[in-house]
Amino acid sequence: MDKVFLRKLFYESIAVIIGLFISLYPAPMNLGQSAMWVLGLLAWAIINWMTNVIPDFVCIFVMCSGWVLLGIMSFPTAFGSFSSTTVWLLISAMGISVAVSKSGLLARIALKVMSIAPPTFSGQSFALMCSGLLIGPFIPSTIVKVSIVGAMATDIGNKLGYEDCSKGMAGLWSSMYLGYNQLSQAFLSASFFAYIIMSLLPVDVQAQFTWIYWLIAMLPWLFISGIIGFCLIQFHYSPKGAPKLTHDDIRNMLTRLGPMKRDEKLTLVVLIVCVFFWVLERIVNVPAAITAIVGLCILLSLGVIKVTDFNQRISWNVICFMGGAINLAKAITVTGIDKWLGATYGGMMASLISNPYLFVFVVSIAALLARFIIVDMTTCYALFIVVLTPFCMNAGMSPWIAAMCAYCVVYPYFTKYQNVNFLAAFNSAGGDEKLSHSMLVPFCLTFHITSIIALVACVPYWQLLGLIP
Repeated sequence: MDKVFLRKLFYESIAVIIGLFISLYPAPMNLGQSAMWVLGLLAWAIINWMTNVIPDFVCIFVMCSGWVLLGIMSFPTAFGSFSSTTVWLLISAMGISVAVSKSGLLARIALKVMSIAPPTFSGQSFALMCSGLLIGPFIPSTIVKVSIVGAMATDIGNKLGYEDCSKGMAGLWSSMYLGYNQLSQAFLSASFFAYIIMSLLPVDVQAQFTWIYWLIAMLPWLFISGIIGFCLIQFHYSPKGAPKLTHDDIRNMLTRLGPMKRDEKLTLVVLIVCVFFWVLERIVNVPAAITAIVGLCILLSLGVIKVTDFNQRISWNVICFMGGAINLAKAITVTGIDKWLGATYGGMMASLISNPYLFVFVVSIAALLARFIIVDMTTCYALFIVVLTPFCMNAGMSPWIAAMCAYCVVYPYFTKYQNVNFLAAFNSAGGDEKLSHSMLVPFCLTFHITSIIALVACVPYWQLLGLIP
């Protein structure tokens, strides 16, 4: 047997042993044995998510099936979230992102923004960041955005005269990644991760956070992180020497794209209409999922998205994972784990939550450190939300606060394996031939420090909004 198989067998044995030990351990007072089985299955899944022995969505299927076989939930309840609005919103958002990727619309808009800015390092890095903030809310898939614009960042770097793996090249790429990925948390529609987070929160919290309210609540974080992030890029990567790029170079890149094609125009119209309805969701009384589904159906009906695209280019593994992960919170509630956690550790957590500045700082640091162990970013913030929600609710704090503390630090790339979005952006930009990973890490570190500081700085603002008592 090869070493890879033996290593996987070793990790899986540990996962099974720990899972069974927790499942069979006598339940504490006020907690039934079914709760121990839920915790045992969760521990087994977490170890598999950490070691990547079994695909994350397969673990979810096993967990949901386990709940049914053990009589904890009925099948319609255990798998009911697969028909939820969040799952259908994810399917539709991913489909719309396929249309954006295929049509070339994203590249055209990004180049339009860059053609306005000065053809300097500062000008183009600012344009890359701003184009991400401008385009971001229209496209729910961050991985699509960074994959397309990542290649453009290094192309602009070449035209500016920067050598491969140079500071200038790293700075332009970092500006792109900042605008299109690391600041996406400020907009509900800029990433389907935000909709996943919404689905993990209590129903009354979901009703509160419309598209507009989400943005209002995140404005201080966006302002602080965006400005300081841009300044950090200038500090880390500002190159010496005059640039070679001219506005004619960028206009030539636009010319090569040719006039707007039919699919681009149709995709643009659908995106504008979708964002309009997402922003005014509460006023027009049309659920975000319905808007996304209708948009997807229009693009499919008009042939912008082909059936093969729908079958092959949507991340069905992510949808399968989230379909079950959403029900994890329900399993914890059904078995009384949330109440037991509150009764057992409520006092300890109450003292932490009573100091919201400390709470925000500790949760953010813990979530960032957890990303070194929990490879899957969705798993990371999902676990933090599920575990911390009962404590926040008991203390009168919106669990959205804990969710954002985890969400705003979920994209580190200290190591390449940590972040699939980073890998997509890095490889689309030319990988190791164009960029030096070690040169990108300093900005990753200083930006995450900035993001955590910005979260802490938001506390008095969130108190004014009534999100923190």
